[in-house]
Amino acid sequence: YLSSVCAKSNYSCVTNQILNEISYFGIRYKCWLFTNLACNMKNGLFIFSFIVSLGLAALGLMTAYRLKKQEEKQYASSLFYYDIFLTAFGFYSIWSYLAFQFILDNVITSRDTLLNVVGIFPFMGFPLIIVAWYLYIQFCIELVGEKLKGYISILYFTSFILIFLFLAYYFKNQLIQNEAMELALLFRSLTIINLVIVLTGSGLFLVSKKNTTINFNKNYLALTLITPIIIASIALFVVSSHWVMILIFILFYYSHIAFPSTYIYFKTQNSPQTHTSSFHEFCVQFEISKRETEIIQEICQGKTNQAIADSLFITVQTVKDHAHRIYTKTGVKNRVQLTNLVRSKMELEPDFNLETTSIEHQKK
Repeated sequence: YLSSVCAKSNYSCVTNQILNEISYFGIRYKCWLFTNLACNMKNGLFIFSFIVSLGLAALGLMTAYRLKKQEEKQYASSLFYYDIFLTAFGFYSIWSYLAFQFILDNVITSRDTLLNVVGIFPFMGFPLIIVAWYLYIQFCIELVGEKLKGYISILYFTSFILIFLFLAYYFKNQLIQNEAMELALLFRSLTIINLVIVLTGSGLFLVSKKNTTINFNKNYLALTLITPIIIASIALFVVSSHWVMILIFILFYYSHIAFPSTYIYFKTQNSPQTHTSSFHEFCVQFEISKRETEIIQEICQGKTNQAIADSLFITVQTVKDHAHRIYTKTGVKNRVQLTNLVRSKMELEPDFNLETTSIEHQKK
């Protein structure tokens, strides 16, 4: 190369041309180097985020499961299954979408075809998030000792089934016409609905005049529920600006799974356990079943048979049958004797109203 150049140019021209060539290849090498470093950093951060997502999901599920076993209350079950469905949606719809987009990016050259292929994951995960939203609303209502009405559940699932069928029809037409799915619109729509559901559910137990079924600050719990979702929603709406925002969205999405159950679990662990442990020993001593345990708690709060039936979603006759078996096992004859027996067997805070219990018993 130098010989050919020297034959046509003088020494000065040769030197300048060589320097120019070296500078050109040097710039290209630097661009190549920085591009590879950025790509490797991006891939490394995605792998790190996936590992963190696994850790947060495992933390949320384990603490929710322990809370469910420890408390044996409806809100704990709803929270546990909510975490399950939210985790399933996260890995099936979000991570599968990102993973297959990364794998097929160099295989499928058409951008529209690629979006149609990977777009099936968030769409097919839609039923998972529908169930998760329902469980979240149920969890928030059960925190204050209430139950979802049957007609609300029917209306909820009917509405979302119709929405799912509409989306299926829309995406089918998109595939037939070989047009790119509006995945950004789908994700942002789900994000808006998710934010509305979380804010609505949190507002239900915040504005309720009833105390929660466990002793903790409702405002702190609301913060653990709302804050991750708000940050994740903001990140998703500016996701087109940088891939880092995708990682922020994912991490705070899984934080919403981990933080609430962890907060409730450790708050219940730090609260006084004399009542719970003593009552458990009482139930073990007299071989009281789980359902009979709930009946005893309702009786000691002075509720009528009808009120107990409404609270536990059973018939009045079933309540009477359970009460009769409880009386037989404990050797008492009525509600007042049962309440006195429970008081004598464990140290309780003064939350059982014997006078009310006696009046309700006389009414019966």
